[in-house]
Amino acid sequence: MDELPECLDGLPNICGAERKVSIATKMTRQIYPPASTTDFGRIKSAFGIVLHMHQPLIPAGGGNLSTAAVISNLKYMMDNQHIGDNHNAPVFHWCYKRIGEFIPALVQEGKQPRVMLDYSGCLFHGLWQMCRMMYSTPSSG
Repeated sequence: MDELPECLDGLPNICGAERKVSIATKMTRQIYPPASTTDFGRIKSAFGIVLHMHQPLIPAGGGNLSTAAVISNLKYMMDNQHIGDNHNAPVFHWCYKRIGEFIPALVQEGKQPRVMLDYSGCLFHGLWQMCRMMYSTPSSG
């Protein structure tokens, strides 16, 4: 099957390939056991994570919407931390990546964490775009 391009004309490729996505998901193997080995009746305490992981994409860099760059709101907040509540941008970014730090740590400790998060495609695209910008900038050194 052909790979899907990440961007089309500078915009995230987030729709239009439903048939390819359906085929790909049917071809993948199950990565979780079909039944939990956790005895939920013996749990004495639990912790719930409820985070809606979303950051919209916004136009940036000019008043003409047909030519303005599309960036994530988080990128705008990071670049403009002196405006309003944008000083919280690094905390938001940390929240988005934190799950990738503590879930592997819990598994390494022999735990069986269960978690569900709602990440948006816009958030993933924005983080991918920010990472590309960060690593494609020539370093001065």
